[in-house]
Amino acid sequence: MELTGTASKSIQNVLHGTWLGHPLHPALATIPIGTWTMALALDSSEALGLAPQRRARDAADLALKVGVVGALAAAAAGMADWRQVHGRDRRTGLGHAALNSVALGLTIGSLALRRSGRRSLGRVASGTGWLAVVAGAYLGGHLVYRRRVGVDHADRSPEPRGFQAVLPVAALKEDRPRRIELWDEAARGMLGVVLVRHQGRVHAMGSRCSHMGGPLDEGWVQNGGLVCPWHGSRFCLSSGRVLDGPSTASQPQYQVRIRDDRVEIRRVPEPGDEALTSREISAGRAEAEVEASAEMPREARKADEVLFEHHQLLRRLFETIRAMDPGDPERRDMMRLLAGELEIHEHVEDVIFYPAVRPVSEDVPVAHAEHQQLADMLAVALRLGSSSPKFEQQLRALHEAVDHHASSEETSMFKEAQRLGEARLRELGQQIEQALEHERDSRARKAFRALKIHLLEGG
Repeated sequence: MELTGTASKSIQNVLHGTWLGHPLHPALATIPIGTWTMALALDSSEALGLAPQRRARDAADLALKVGVVGALAAAAAGMADWRQVHGRDRRTGLGHAALNSVALGLTIGSLALRRSGRRSLGRVASGTGWLAVVAGAYLGGHLVYRRRVGVDHADRSPEPRGFQAVLPVAALKEDRPRRIELWDEAARGMLGVVLVRHQGRVHAMGSRCSHMGGPLDEGWVQNGGLVCPWHGSRFCLSSGRVLDGPSTASQPQYQVRIRDDRVEIRRVPEPGDEALTSREISAGRAEAEVEASAEMPREARKADEVLFEHHQLLRRLFETIRAMDPGDPERRDMMRLLAGELEIHEHVEDVIFYPAVRPVSEDVPVAHAEHQQLADMLAVALRLGSSSPKFEQQLRALHEAVDHHASSEETSMFKEAQRLGEARLRELGQQIEQALEHERDSRARKAFRALKIHLLEGG
């Protein structure tokens, strides 16, 4: 890259995928993997007589050629990325490149053999090349999913949601990055932010570089951007976007204001971010209070009280089942009752409670994920004989998972739900109680649950 002179940085930005917002190498790597896999399938069809010989040959040869072009492009992008890793990751990357080079060489050799009329030997060469590229892809996946090369390393916390004073303006020197730390309640840890005073204006962004986690507070200001000292990624001070790679992900950005000669910052939500500001929470509560201002019986219980009672019911059912003799035939009936109550619980929370508390709680996506996990675990338990040791293990795990889910809601989501106001919570509580009654009394709903449980049991 040094030989390209002043054009080097622009070429590297293209190869890294800075312009794309994601690493370019993985996208290009899908071309040879996909086309060479297609060629293997076509060659197999030709050899087994499952496809017209001429068409299969032409299509296989074309797929191999397209794959060669894609492999060369992927190799260039991969080389640019490989220059920015070191130690163990560099050695693994070298093995990844070696296997892909072998695959490329075998594929080019296969095309030459096919052209000379030795198609059988050419098919063997390209098939061996396919095995090599699959092995190389495995190492590439290891680098990404295990070693976290190429993934976003920046801290994406939504905190602070409201303006928070961090230090006096006088503590910042022109073009000298300064790191400050904030407490992140959700992550239970300190969150690093770097402040930079540039041309009389204060800027703030996440201090952990999105490329490999480098300390931006130890970097320097260059051409309106903050440069990471580790690999040279440069981020716009005003927007946090990437100006120069190897990073492809923008930095978390913070809004800055000056009050009483002190710097105050708040996190700027990213597109699609569900994190709510304190102003939005207040607005959501006011709207909910207006909607719930209709006549509501004062004796109606709040939603969190109704759901807590159902949590307790689930806990008692688990304790009853676990205390029963494994050979007791009623144990299976109790298990079906538990399965039905879990189904009801998931339904009322998903349909009534979660949509209502979403404006004031960020736990809803996690709760949905836990519901899916509980459903999967319940399905496994229902397939097992209620007297088997595996059933005991699965029942214990399911019990702990349900208790974790219930306890998390009780200690977090239920408290956040109080922001909706008492009137709204009592309205939701009435809706949930009516839904619970309907779910248990409706013949159609009971028949549906019974059929679902029967199918899960393998019936």
